[in-house]
Amino acid sequence: MYQTLNPIRSRKHLMYIASKPCVICGRLDVQSAHIRYTGSGVGMKPCDIFVVPLCIEHHREQHTKNEKMFWILYDINPVARAIGFALESPDKKVRERVYEYFRTDTYRKFFAI
Repeated sequence: MYQTLNPIRSRKHLMYIASKPCVICGRLDVQSAHIRYTGSGVGMKPCDIFVVPLCIEHHREQHTKNEKMFWILYDINPVARAIGFALESPDKKVRERVYEYFRTDTYRKFFAI
């Protein structure tokens, strides 16, 4: 949906995300959770810039519900949060990819759930 470029895989960025508290409850036992509806196709993992920290319980819940409804339930725009984390990433290629997206019209889709 949002991806027009080749997806980035960054262990450094995923570790950075895992060091942050859960965006829903603030717990510290988190996992890097990909925002699946930003993927480039069915069954394809999204680019690592579309990742937010979720505790184990909320990550499990994310995978058991319609994902857009999950985020609406918690009144969180996960793409906006993910972009914010990506802009602060220790991985330069992740930060650069965000700027690549913002040079295109793709950015207009980022802030709508």
